[in-house]
Amino acid sequence: MPNLTHFTSGNRYSALLLFLLPFLITACFNPEPDDYGLTLEAVDVVCVEATFRVTASGVPETWTCGLYRDDSLVVTETLSGQSGYIRDTGLLPAADYTYHISYMKDGRDKDRSDPIAVTTLDTTSHDFTWTVETLGDAGSYLNDVAIVDENNIWVVGNINTPDGEYNAARWNGSEWEFIGIYSNTLDLYSIWYFAEDDIWVTDYCAPIHWDGNEWTLYHLENMGLGYGICAGNSIWGSSSDNVWFAGNNGSLVHYDGSRFRRVESGIDVDIQDIDGNDELTVATAWSYWDQNSYLLEIRDKQVSIKRHSSLPNGDWTLGDAGLFYSLDVLQEHVLFITVRTAFVHWHIASNTTKLILIETTILNDLKPVHAIRANAVNDIYFFTTAGEIAHYNGMTFKHINPGFPSVIDLGDGAVKDELIVAALRSKNIFIGRRNH
Repeated sequence: MPNLTHFTSGNRYSALLLFLLPFLITACFNPEPDDYGLTLEAVDVVCVEATFRVTASGVPETWTCGLYRDDSLVVTETLSGQSGYIRDTGLLPAADYTYHISYMKDGRDKDRSDPIAVTTLDTTSHDFTWTVETLGDAGSYLNDVAIVDENNIWVVGNINTPDGEYNAARWNGSEWEFIGIYSNTLDLYSIWYFAEDDIWVTDYCAPIHWDGNEWTLYHLENMGLGYGICAGNSIWGSSSDNVWFAGNNGSLVHYDGSRFRRVESGIDVDIQDIDGNDELTVATAWSYWDQNSYLLEIRDKQVSIKRHSSLPNGDWTLGDAGLFYSLDVLQEHVLFITVRTAFVHWHIASNTTKLILIETTILNDLKPVHAIRANAVNDIYFFTTAGEIAHYNGMTFKHINPGFPSVIDLGDGAVKDELIVAALRSKNIFIGRRNH
């Protein structure tokens, strides 16, 4: 008689095998990889934080990345796709760290990248010695500054002297030389210096160029740039054949070395500031009347609105910094200042931004910040309409020109290396030199 128990058991195991066979085949042909190709690259390292680009292969569309600093897990972030960015904060200046990332699944590391070494930037000094220069008599005012070096500084505006009226002055290392550009009585608003034989200035509407022999004024009325719609607020150029002029009612004009062309900005708000680098040109626009501000991004002469705000003080819960007025563009960063007490740091490569609050005890928060100028992300300067200048050294803020009159209206400022020059909408100039 056959062994029914044995036969039944065999059938049970055979059925189980048939049931598991598809899963076993799938596991054999679709094994989970041991190597996910994890790589980590530091793309932006400042004094107190670092931003990294993460790449991977074979990970799910949505996956968990762990960032380790010196073998301690400091950030866990969900990323989409096989590349992304992750940031570590709360670091110390001028400090060495080692980082790696891992692909985390079910709370455990499935794979990790090779380690990389990172050194944060050091802070810069807040310590400056200041002098005040007086240019002209009552009624004089200064609008813009260009620093070539400590022995070659230009300012433009309107300068009244006993000998006559001028619209520019140049520091030659020992004294100020008064200059009448094109017409001595023509008030000037901005200046951009390329070389001794290649200088641009603007009056209320028109650009004026120095070629080493003479000043030439260019009338742009045929572009719709007349009084009321002008391109005289700010100049920026990367070279003699790439010069931008920005002004009222959203006006933008580009000069390519031989001709001027009006570029449609898409807005009718006054453009206050323009700057750029090798990759892009950026402009800020702000209207006092309707409280609208825009950050414009210009690539290949095509303008797009990067940011917009109509909230004077912003809404920080929404990442809105408020109305922004001025900007400065470094090679890898765009820094733009709100009218009140914050600035935004935009890292171009990762397209990430962070909002940084200026300590309200540092500046008179009832007076708007008129301009932001920087040598680097750890050496940033803020000029207010109260005549104050604050410095951010990558970690802390400090009011660096205390004791000066608090009612003087700053026009604009310029910084280069260890030198600061601030033009006032009066007859004075503040000059600061960093102490070591």
